[in-house]
Amino acid sequence: MHSSNKNDTTYKIIKLVNGETIIATLTSDDINEIEVQNPLLMNIIPHESEFGERESLNLSRWIEPYTEQKYFTVNKSTIVTTAIVSEGLTRYYEYFIKKLDNWKEENNPESKSFVEEYTDEEIYDEILDSIEVESKSIH
Repeated sequence: MHSSNKNDTTYKIIKLVNGETIIATLTSDDINEIEVQNPLLMNIIPHESEFGERESLNLSRWIEPYTEQKYFTVNKSTIVTTAIVSEGLTRYYEYFIKKLDNWKEENNPESKSFVEEYTDEEIYDEILDSIEVESKSIH
């Protein structure tokens, strides 16, 4: 079923009937099923801060810890809804996938690739710099 191009960057949020929400690269869509790559489970974690209660997004591997498979088929009967990913979440997803790939390479004994480390501040600055805004006003 896999039919994506290397440069396919159609990211989707997928809400499943079992309550899980995943973000993934959509690689194929037909009448009965979709195919995704790099699916990550999305969890919203509430926490207290000095400004009151806040929420954080936690991404984790969805199926990959249990298989080496790269592409996954999801039957449309198990999907409640899908949505296009926002620009900010797109950047975070791409960053997470890059870090995950680097971690896999680093932990592969046959790999000798260079892994670049980033601080959280550098990541946030890069994400903010990459998002274009039409207005300078803050709402």
